[in-house]
Amino acid sequence: MSDEPTSAVEMSEEAAPDESMEEEESADEERPTSPARDLRSWLAGAPLPAWLQIALGLVAPMLITIVAALRVSSFTIDDAYISFRYAENLARGNGLVYNVGERVEGYTNFLWTVLLAAAMKVGATPTAASKVLGAACACGALVPTYLLSQRLRRFSNVPCLATWLLATSILFSGYAVFGLETPLFLLLTLAGTELFLREEDAAAAGDGARAARAFPWSGVVFALAALTRPEAPLFLGLLVLWHVDQAFSRRNLLRLLAFALPVAVHLLWRHSYYGAWLPNTLAAKTGNFAQQLQGGSDYVRKYAQHAGAFLWLGLFSVASSIVHRRRSGLAIASIALLFGVYVVTVGGDWMPYFRFLAPAEPFAFLLVDDAVRAIAARRERAASLAIAAFGAITLATRAGELERAQRNILLNDKGFWDDAAGRTAAWLVDSAEPGPIAIADIGYVGYRTGYPIVDMLGLLSPEVSSLPGGYTHKVGTGYTDALFAKNPRYFLIIASGADCKNPTVPSSRASYNDPRFKRDYKLSQSIALKKGGAWCIYGKKSYP
Repeated sequence: MSDEPTSAVEMSEEAAPDESMEEEESADEERPTSPARDLRSWLAGAPLPAWLQIALGLVAPMLITIVAALRVSSFTIDDAYISFRYAENLARGNGLVYNVGERVEGYTNFLWTVLLAAAMKVGATPTAASKVLGAACACGALVPTYLLSQRLRRFSNVPCLATWLLATSILFSGYAVFGLETPLFLLLTLAGTELFLREEDAAAAGDGARAARAFPWSGVVFALAALTRPEAPLFLGLLVLWHVDQAFSRRNLLRLLAFALPVAVHLLWRHSYYGAWLPNTLAAKTGNFAQQLQGGSDYVRKYAQHAGAFLWLGLFSVASSIVHRRRSGLAIASIALLFGVYVVTVGGDWMPYFRFLAPAEPFAFLLVDDAVRAIAARRERAASLAIAAFGAITLATRAGELERAQRNILLNDKGFWDDAAGRTAAWLVDSAEPGPIAIADIGYVGYRTGYPIVDMLGLLSPEVSSLPGGYTHKVGTGYTDALFAKNPRYFLIIASGADCKNPTVPSSRASYNDPRFKRDYKLSQSIALKKGGAWCIYGKKSYP
């Protein structure tokens, strides 16, 4: 199996891969001798100048990403406030905990949370820090995407398209500023992938002594990714698999050691600090494999419908990589595919616009990019016109979809959480005595009030997360016992109407129907929601 370019990929045409890298880049695809100077020469197949490649393929998508992110920057996803509260407690010296005195790992983004705590120590708010850092990481992630696109197929008469596809994706620009670790994870996995392939190129170039001395920094980058999200080993593992002939090289062993040491140290720290080898969130969000498969399958299917039929163009790139035995193309394809399979098995998540698939999206877009530019590389006038039309229609369609998604986020998602969690937290702070709150949506309410939280979904409660049943459905025998054992002062019941007599979600129904609830709690406040339903705050009749 032949490898990828033998020279490191740089951000200019002069550093493009060697002519011998691919069979498919044969004599019938020879580039014109000089860059395009006008539309006619471009239509004839002349390559774009290097400066224009960078301007169109990298700088413009960065600007679009920033503008798109700014448009939705007022929204913060509810789960982000969980990390904010962990970060706040760490910055204040209370430890990496949600409830002071309770060591439960109810987050899956260690590095992101620690970075937010560091920002708080120097005076920033976690909300502002998460948005600035997230937007910077999103822009940074476009750089390795650009380089990986160039690696798959040298730039010629069409600029990088993968960066444009990312810039017009709500998963990319939206989650850059929604407060979560998603953009940092994308930056690290894309940078780690590009570094890995660059290191393999250097080793294959023939300078054995220099390659042996070079440190494989990709191992460190993937270690940072693993400290950010637990899925990082999937990316590194697939890259190693496609370079299995080098698995026992000194370079690869050093790379794996650079990855494993920080991860092992964190694992040991986790066990000593939280008393568990895995985050409590893993048990809380799993437990019913059939439910996960059904939910995950629907999740991926709906994402494919949302993204558009152009994703199927990636199959052309996969076929090309198989025929021409391109390891980098096969590695990128396997990452996109197997991450999708992983999302199916874990069931996806509840957040808008398929956040869980964000790490796979750049790799899928790289395949589409490769396929389109392969067609354009035929350097026929008809092909150039077809590609130009395809690009214009696709980008116009995606721009319209992006605008609709942004409007939906601000009107519906932000509107709902401001109405429900915002008003609930305000009432608790302004009109209630402090005390433990039993609640399912723990994010903003927990962060805003600072009150102890009894988590009805089990993210913060091993007693609930260990019960049988899938996420949000662990409400069988022992469920209410685990809640009442914490003696909450308040219960937040989600109901269908302002009278609060008809709970709508499993955790609320199980709590409301328990005899202890009916005996000990009374309605303190009904938060009637603008679009129907209510968040009902019940207070304990007698609280010590």
